[in-house]
Amino acid sequence: MSIRHLNTLVAIADKGSFAAAADTVFITQAAVSMQMKSLEEELGMPLFDRTRRPPVLNEAGLALVPKAREITKSYQQVMDSSAVAQKLAGHLMVGSVPTMLRGVLPTALVNLRQSLPLLHITVSSGQSSSLVAQVERGSIDAAVISKPPVERPGLLWSAFDREPLIVIAPMDSPDESPETLLQTMPFIRFDRSAWVGKMIAEYLVDQGIVVNDNMELNTLEAIATMVYHGLGVSVIPHRIIQYPDTLPVKRLSFTKKAPERILGVIEREDNPKKHLTQVLINELAK
Repeated sequence: MSIRHLNTLVAIADKGSFAAAADTVFITQAAVSMQMKSLEEELGMPLFDRTRRPPVLNEAGLALVPKAREITKSYQQVMDSSAVAQKLAGHLMVGSVPTMLRGVLPTALVNLRQSLPLLHITVSSGQSSSLVAQVERGSIDAAVISKPPVERPGLLWSAFDREPLIVIAPMDSPDESPETLLQTMPFIRFDRSAWVGKMIAEYLVDQGIVVNDNMELNTLEAIATMVYHGLGVSVIPHRIIQYPDTLPVKRLSFTKKAPERILGVIEREDNPKKHLTQVLINELAK
């Protein structure tokens, strides 16, 4: 159970709606909805009455809020304690795929800098395959990447969140299904040398969706810019955090359940700094 999901639940209880909670925890309303659905699935019961608009907490949800508030408060107290701060000191070298550098990683780094001033984290970027090789050599302590397609002996993988694939399209694109838009408009492809790019390509083939390739780019920002200017449509992971300057584009869920990019941290099993990487993982999962 993620601390982030419990924080969001408390924000909904305090603010009264998904939209207001989204502003409080700095994510989109869609991300709030996904987090709550994930929490409900994990608990095996609904927490909201969705027959009402906007949805409101049901009896089970209201009963969970005090416990969630207690857990999140206790977690923050532990992180703020000076004893922990003294123990969690040192230098952590972290690699990251470019898509994470404008996603959850900056927020996590800001929070850690404030709560653990003696922990110094340096960040480098690269493709997932290159970063995994650096972790194996010991050039970096850990890497924030998409889940590797195969297990790597001697490496430890810790997932912290999931991002479902979605279609993005220009705001003035026709009101058609995402599958129709993909087959009728120019396609801006996520670089197939990246693991998530391969996952997107495989999903399109599996679904029998034939696209008209127009570009192949390696950053979400470049893809979103091209889509914003009306140059085509694309398939990308739905980001956990949307920043204020995020370009206005349509974000459409596939008709059928789409695969998810699993986000996580990879490190060597014998990493002597596991206690530091665990702090980073915990912050990323909040």
